[in-house]
Amino acid sequence: MKKMVSLTYLFGVVFILTSALYFFASNWQMFSRLEKVALAGALIVLFYGASFLLDRVLKGAHFLSNWLLVSGVISFGLSVALLGQLYNSHADSYLLFLVWSVPALLFSLYTRYGGFYALTHILIHLTIYFYLFPSTPFGDWTMVHTWIAFGIGIANMLLFLIIKKGYIHSKPLLYLSLVSANLLLIVTAFDNEYSAFFTLVYIGILGVGVYRYFNKETSIFIILSMFGTGFIIIKMFELMARYVSSLFFVGLLLAAILLLVGSVFLVNYLRKHSASRHWTKTIFVASVTTIASVFIVASVFGLLSLFMVDVSMITLFVLATAFLVIPSTVTNWPSPVKYSLMMTGIVIGMIASVFDEFSFVMFFVFSFVFYFEKRIAARFIFYLLFQLNTAIFLGQTLELGAQALLLVMVFLNGMAYLLLKNKQVLQYGAFLSGFIALFSLTMIDLSWSLHIVYCTLFFLIATLCVYVFKKQGLQIYWISSLLFWFMLIVQLYYDLAWKLVHKSVLFAVLGILFLLVAGYLDRKGNFERKSHSILAGKTLGILFIICLQGGWIGYQVYSNETLLQSGETVILELQPVDPRSLLQGDYVELNYSISQLEDTSIDDNGPITIVLRKNPQGVHEYTGVYKFKGKWNASYEKKPGDVLLNGKVTSSWDNSAQVTYGIEHFFIPEGTGLDVEGKVKTAVVKVSEKGDGILVRLRD
Repeated sequence: MKKMVSLTYLFGVVFILTSALYFFASNWQMFSRLEKVALAGALIVLFYGASFLLDRVLKGAHFLSNWLLVSGVISFGLSVALLGQLYNSHADSYLLFLVWSVPALLFSLYTRYGGFYALTHILIHLTIYFYLFPSTPFGDWTMVHTWIAFGIGIANMLLFLIIKKGYIHSKPLLYLSLVSANLLLIVTAFDNEYSAFFTLVYIGILGVGVYRYFNKETSIFIILSMFGTGFIIIKMFELMARYVSSLFFVGLLLAAILLLVGSVFLVNYLRKHSASRHWTKTIFVASVTTIASVFIVASVFGLLSLFMVDVSMITLFVLATAFLVIPSTVTNWPSPVKYSLMMTGIVIGMIASVFDEFSFVMFFVFSFVFYFEKRIAARFIFYLLFQLNTAIFLGQTLELGAQALLLVMVFLNGMAYLLLKNKQVLQYGAFLSGFIALFSLTMIDLSWSLHIVYCTLFFLIATLCVYVFKKQGLQIYWISSLLFWFMLIVQLYYDLAWKLVHKSVLFAVLGILFLLVAGYLDRKGNFERKSHSILAGKTLGILFIICLQGGWIGYQVYSNETLLQSGETVILELQPVDPRSLLQGDYVELNYSISQLEDTSIDDNGPITIVLRKNPQGVHEYTGVYKFKGKWNASYEKKPGDVLLNGKVTSSWDNSAQVTYGIEHFFIPEGTGLDVEGKVKTAVVKVSEKGDGILVRLRD
């Protein structure tokens, strides 16, 4: 019961934070700018104040005080995002996450609490990402970006090793650094002039990691195996696209054979050493099976397409079943060979059956495999493939729409879950497949009422599963349920079926209810908990960091309000579009006539100041005079009415330069993008004496 209460506290805190995020992102116009700032400040005070209060009142529930302290930093980030929204600064700008990461980093260093470590790691990486790609995801990727990604990947690997040595104690940070290192190092190994070097470095690091943690830490070995398997397969497709030939596919087939032969020797070696863990061998066999199966399937279809062999899909299905699936199923071949051939045959059979629409035959193949195959991991994979084939069969045969098909899959997997009580692995496969289908129902295009029904149903089922499985001690089930629960929270942010402000009110009510219920159960149960308070002996330092946050918010509000009051007004021509920000809600992305400068001698990125002058129509235009990196392109003396506007050159080509001025985003109330798009012609901007601009409003 104690764990249930802690879980209820967690849900309550998450609901309150989500409510604040949704409310600020909705950009509700009932409150003025300063009133919204006051609300943000109140939210910060609420979390920090509650953390200090509960630390003194609930002596045995320090975990809740710690969570609320982390929530205070999160609420500070939401407040920074709100300021960006109120004063129309860059959406999802790296500055937002940079400012947010500062108190998180200070708290991490001062308190050494795992939650702050994880939050700091995420914020720093978001800062770097949005600094490198301020507009489009992975847009204009260059060799410089590749080296930066490589450096950050190596830094994450070093951080991982530091944590393993015990200098930092944080499990979440350990896994975050490991995953980040693998992702970044994999990114560097593709599509660049040094990809061979980066590939060798990553393979070397991966090899050392696999050797080091093969029999010591299963969780780390699983992560390395997953990334290694994915890397090899993606690299294979990259090479296949570059060197399409019969020789390549024959070589690929030989590589699969050599991989299987080598794995057989390794598996036999592991069997002779009882120290090898069962799951280590299982993971190794699964990785080899996946890689070899993909290699063989790619080789078969590649050679068939190159030699223009006219083989019917039925013939291909029969050959795959007769020569791959059946022999590998009924024999006792070494595991890597057995499952690679079995998986290859099933995948080829499924592809063939989909093309000629005889997927019903695959049910007989799966029945045959399930009858003979007894290994847990293999039955789980084959169950998921069976469900995929079921969905294909229903879609092709009955021509069901997306909603009907997903409902059938939810029902079938629900029944399978109830009937497979004594077969835990298959039962988990049914649980996972059913949840994926149910979650998909919350994402497809439906009527408003049906969408609400499915979202409510998913929320209730996911929440119930978290509690029930947590109480039963079924870790993989309750963690999976919790992940689906959070997926719904994230998905609802981008869901346009109902407004953010309405969802905000709902989450606020849920948060209050969950916290009240948790408090009641906590008092009634009078539970004893062993948890360390991060406030103990560090109150003054924590208060100082909190004051820094308040001071930064106060300074930003004061400077922006001063600029709005005293800045010089300019009118600029523009063209908008309408996306949604990660934290700040809907905004119009503006492209000004001054965003692209012609006839320049600029061939680099950097700070720029342009001279604006009012035309007879009252619109300010670029005069052709600019100062780039401190040097004017022509002699200039300021004339009455001239306005100097600061910007940053982000790209240049053929005597042209793309410039951003920090006024490219105008935040609007949710759902009003179409009212703005295409109707506004100019923007009103205030410019300070230093040349910094702030966007005030848009005009028709």
